[in-house]
Amino acid sequence: MQEADTDPKRTKSYVEEVFRQVQAKPGVEDILIMNHSGVPVKTSMDRQDGLQYACLYDNLREKCQAFLSKMEPAQNLTLLRVRTKYHEVLITPDAKITVLVVQNAKDTFLNIKG
Repeated sequence: MQEADTDPKRTKSYVEEVFRQVQAKPGVEDILIMNHSGVPVKTSMDRQDGLQYACLYDNLREKCQAFLSKMEPAQNLTLLRVRTKYHEVLITPDAKITVLVVQNAKDTFLNIKG
Protein backbone atom coordinates (compact mmCIF):
# COMPACT_ATOMS: atom_id res chain seq x y z
CA MET A 1 0.00 0.00 0.00
CA GLN A 2 1.29 3.46 -0.81
CA GLU A 3 1.94 5.94 1.96
CA ALA A 4 -0.46 8.45 0.36
CA ASP A 5 -3.28 5.92 0.80
CA THR A 6 -2.68 5.51 4.54
CA ASP A 7 -1.82 9.14 5.36
CA PRO A 8 -4.96 11.31 5.49
CA LYS A 9 -4.87 14.53 3.47
CA ARG A 10 -4.52 17.69 5.53
CA THR A 11 -6.90 19.81 3.45
CA LYS A 12 -8.79 22.87 4.59
CA SER A 13 -11.86 20.72 5.23
CA TYR A 14 -9.73 18.34 7.31
CA VAL A 15 -8.42 21.26 9.39
CA GLU A 16 -11.97 22.60 9.83
CA GLU A 17 -13.21 19.17 10.95
CA VAL A 18 -10.36 18.72 13.45
CA PHE A 19 -11.03 22.24 14.81
CA ARG A 20 -14.77 21.52 15.15
CA GLN A 21 -14.20 18.19 16.92
CA VAL A 22 -11.67 19.62 19.37
CA GLN A 23 -13.81 22.69 20.06
CA ALA A 24 -16.76 20.42 21.00
CA LYS A 25 -14.77 18.79 23.83
CA PRO A 26 -15.53 20.02 27.36
CA GLY A 27 -12.94 22.26 28.98
CA VAL A 28 -11.26 23.42 25.76
CA GLU A 29 -10.32 27.10 26.02
CA ASP A 30 -8.10 27.71 22.99
CA ILE A 31 -7.10 25.84 19.83
CA LEU A 32 -4.21 26.52 17.48
CA ILE A 33 -3.66 24.50 14.31
CA MET A 34 -0.36 25.09 12.51
CA ASN A 35 0.90 23.89 9.14
CA HIS A 36 4.13 21.90 8.73
CA SER A 37 6.11 25.17 8.76
CA GLY A 38 4.65 26.23 12.12
CA VAL A 39 2.41 28.94 10.66
CA PRO A 40 -1.03 29.21 12.29
CA VAL A 41 -3.76 28.20 9.81
CA LYS A 42 -6.74 28.14 12.19
CA THR A 43 -7.05 29.37 15.74
CA SER A 44 -9.52 30.50 18.37
CA MET A 45 -6.87 32.92 19.72
CA ASP A 46 -6.29 36.44 18.53
CA ARG A 47 -3.66 36.75 15.79
CA GLN A 48 -0.82 37.97 18.02
CA ASP A 49 -1.33 35.25 20.64
CA GLY A 50 -1.53 32.59 17.94
CA LEU A 51 1.77 33.73 16.42
CA GLN A 52 3.43 33.87 19.84
CA TYR A 53 2.22 30.37 20.81
CA ALA A 54 3.39 29.01 17.43
CA CYS A 55 6.87 30.47 17.93
CA LEU A 56 7.12 29.20 21.51
CA TYR A 57 5.88 25.77 20.45
CA ASP A 58 8.59 25.54 17.78
CA ASN A 59 11.29 26.16 20.39
CA LEU A 60 9.75 23.60 22.74
CA ARG A 61 9.41 21.02 19.95
CA GLU A 62 13.08 21.35 19.02
CA LYS A 63 14.17 20.78 22.62
CA CYS A 64 11.80 17.82 23.09
CA GLN A 65 12.98 16.25 19.83
CA ALA A 66 16.62 16.65 20.87
CA PHE A 67 15.82 14.95 24.19
CA LEU A 68 13.96 12.11 22.46
CA SER A 69 16.82 11.63 20.00
CA LYS A 70 19.21 11.07 22.91
CA MET A 71 16.82 8.68 24.60
CA GLU A 72 15.65 6.74 21.51
CA PRO A 73 17.21 7.97 18.25
CA ALA A 74 14.47 6.70 15.93
CA GLN A 75 11.58 8.25 17.85
CA ASN A 76 9.58 11.36 16.97
CA LEU A 77 7.40 13.50 19.19
CA THR A 78 3.78 12.35 18.87
CA LEU A 79 2.13 13.99 21.89
CA LEU A 80 3.27 16.52 24.44
CA ARG A 81 1.17 17.19 27.52
CA VAL A 82 2.03 19.99 29.94
CA ARG A 83 -0.13 20.65 32.96
CA THR A 84 -0.23 23.45 35.48
CA LYS A 85 -2.65 23.90 38.35
CA TYR A 86 -5.21 25.63 36.13
CA HIS A 87 -4.40 24.72 32.51
CA GLU A 88 -3.29 21.82 30.42
CA VAL A 89 -1.67 22.12 27.00
CA LEU A 90 -1.84 19.19 24.59
CA ILE A 91 0.28 19.27 21.45
CA THR A 92 -0.02 16.67 18.71
CA PRO A 93 2.36 17.20 15.79
CA ASP A 94 2.51 15.18 12.60
CA ALA A 95 4.14 15.67 9.20
CA LYS A 96 1.53 18.13 7.92
CA ILE A 97 -0.23 19.86 10.83
CA THR A 98 0.20 20.41 14.54
CA VAL A 99 -2.76 20.80 16.88
CA LEU A 100 -2.20 22.73 20.11
CA VAL A 101 -5.06 22.71 22.63
CA VAL A 102 -5.26 24.71 25.84
CA GLN A 103 -7.85 23.32 28.20
CA ASN A 104 -9.08 23.93 31.68
CA ALA A 105 -7.34 21.57 34.08
CA LYS A 106 -9.96 21.51 36.78
CA ASP A 107 -9.62 18.20 38.52
CA THR A 108 -12.59 17.06 40.57
CA PHE A 109 -10.52 14.24 42.11
CA LEU A 110 -8.10 16.74 43.62
CA ASN A 111 -10.91 19.24 44.22
CA ILE A 112 -9.05 22.05 42.40
CA LYS A 113 -11.22 25.03 41.61
CA GLY A 114 -10.18 27.31 38.72
